[in-house]
Amino acid sequence: MKTITSIFFIISMVSTCYAQNKAIDSLETELNSIMNIWPGKYNNDKQIKKVKEEGGDVWLLDDTGKDGYLQIESHYVKLNNPDIGEHVIYVEEYRDHQPDSTYRQRIYTLSIDDSLHIIRVKMWPFKDKKKYVGAYNNPELLASITTDEISAYPDKCDLLVKKVGKKFNMYMNGTDCSFGDKCFNYQVVLSENIFSYRDKITILSTGKTVSTAANYAYHDLDRIK
Repeated sequence: MKTITSIFFIISMVSTCYAQNKAIDSLETELNSIMNIWPGKYNNDKQIKKVKEEGGDVWLLDDTGKDGYLQIESHYVKLNNPDIGEHVIYVEEYRDHQPDSTYRQRIYTLSIDDSLHIIRVKMWPFKDKKKYVGAYNNPELLASITTDEISAYPDKCDLLVKKVGKKFNMYMNGTDCSFGDKCFNYQVVLSENIFSYRDKITILSTGKTVSTAANYAYHDLDRIK
């Protein structure tokens, strides 16, 4: 009887290890896929054209159409910078086709969280917001970035990745990304040729939105390069 019990125990342990290893392999495959498809140049010109045709608001730099859709151009550049991380992406976005109107500029590091069996995207804003403006055209300059020049958002503000079909949904965990009495929420949907995002700031205690664009609708950016 003890022998049979031992055999079942061994089989159970082997099955568990196999399942865990398979899950890790799957996440590594997904991580590599993200790193392959995310780098590129995107804009939502098609979406903006449709919004205008339908009489919707477009929020321009002069605040015309305030709270409407933003016209965004995004550059995602894969970096070889092991001092920062194994999987690193440089992000630079600007509005209204004006490269000097920086909307978002960050370093993203992607990794597998073994404890939660999930991919995490950590965001690192730049301390000097002007030094690397336009650096998407100069990968060698980006390769020299050090961790002294960037400062990571806390873990509670990481994007958590869930693959659904051929898309990668990236989201913050509920109201975790809070600072004082406010909460920041940023979400991404990534597929082979489209990068979509939405974000908002809300009052933590009431959930009331204090800042967003297009009523928290997704901005859909098509790959153009």
